[in-house]
Amino acid sequence: MAKIDIDGDGKADFSINISQIITIGALFASIIGSYYTLSAKIDANTTAVKKLKENEQKYTWPAQRKLEEEVQRMTVEFQAAMKDIEYSMRDIGKLREEIDSKKDKK
Repeated sequence: MAKIDIDGDGKADFSINISQIITIGALFASIIGSYYTLSAKIDANTTAVKKLKENEQKYTWPAQRKLEEEVQRMTVEFQAAMKDIEYSMRDIGKLREEIDSKKDKK
């Protein structure tokens, strides 16, 4: 056990033994290891985020734009089909009226 006198008064200000030195060394090693581990994880996550953003730009946005265009096209087609049905129903109504008027004349 080492006794350390800092102020030179002949009395030990504090004492330290080998197990405390080993514990302090292990503590520093643990802190340094944790730092490098976290640093590596941050770098890996940064790389993953960059890849995701690149994939989003290359694949997701163009696919989304294509789907939006397809939905717009289908909406126009649906509206046209509904108009066709509306006109067909009107024509069917006219034909029924003509048929009914012919039946009444007989």
